[in-house]
Amino acid sequence: MASCVTVLPLFMGMMLFASSSLVSAANVDFLYLVLMWPGSYCSQSVCCRPTTGMPAEDFFIRGLWTYNEAGKPVTRCTREPYNPTEIEGLEPELYEYWSSIKCPSNDGSLYWKKAWKTYGTCTGMYQPTYFETALDLRAQVDLLTALANKGITPSETRKYSIESIEKAIEEATKATPVIRCNKEGQLYEIYVCFDKLGGSAIECPVRPYFSCPNEIIIPPFTDNMLKIDAYPSINATPSVSVQ
Repeated sequence: MASCVTVLPLFMGMMLFASSSLVSAANVDFLYLVLMWPGSYCSQSVCCRPTTGMPAEDFFIRGLWTYNEAGKPVTRCTREPYNPTEIEGLEPELYEYWSSIKCPSNDGSLYWKKAWKTYGTCTGMYQPTYFETALDLRAQVDLLTALANKGITPSETRKYSIESIEKAIEEATKATPVIRCNKEGQLYEIYVCFDKLGGSAIECPVRPYFSCPNEIIIPPFTDNMLKIDAYPSINATPSVSVQ
């Protein structure tokens, strides 16, 4: 019986060590903060107003993605479940800046769940910390202000050079962004790299390649681009105003 008592703590210790090593074994080297301009998304897709109300007229969070030094995504590192109760205090900001404007109308929760299970579990962060970090980094980057400070504002007709957009963001973040365009040659997404702890912006160890024209348009994003969906999806919640 004595030998069983001594072996059991050793076995449990080995199991705890294995569990605590899951995230470190994932070998995450940096994070992509991916921000999407909704005006460009809605210019080529039908968009619906979220069930939670009108989101911010700003860049949306597309994701905070975990990557290794080879430029490969590091995903689904643990089976830790998504628990919506853990982010209840963050929901007003998530409704504004991590919103889903896809149809049918929805509350965005399915996309938060996917983000957590795919990438969040690889960051080593607790679930609320992962979402709070993404929101904080979006506010820190503040792309709309960074561009406006250089006279770059959404317009139906005015074009801006890729170089001027890159320089405006680089001046604000101290890191060179990656710009992605949609098929209409409009500004669609901006990637900013951060260290694996989400502490500071860095030069991207690996830069994804996207083809953009030399000059691009940033179409305005307005309320009238979002249709009111009479048949929202089953994950809809009662409308909550975030304006």
